[in-house]
Amino acid sequence: MTDSHNRFLGDRALAPETLMMGYGYDPFLSERSLKPPVFQTSTFVFRSAQDGKEFSSWPTACGKSAPMKSPG
Repeated sequence: MTDSHNRFLGDRALAPETLMMGYGYDPFLSERSLKPPVFQTSTFVFRSAQDGKEFSSWPTACGKSAPMKSPG
């Protein structure tokens, strides 16, 4: 296991902001990347399951005489 709490890079002290970005992160517990990876995800909210279904299926319905809809 590597020491993930290094406070120096060579002979240069790391700023508190830099230390905070990786605090407690162990590369071997995730994807083994040096810094924590950023996963860009989205969560959508709909009034009903039917609204969600219609939103998700609109690209396939656009070519079938469906009224044009905004991609949201």
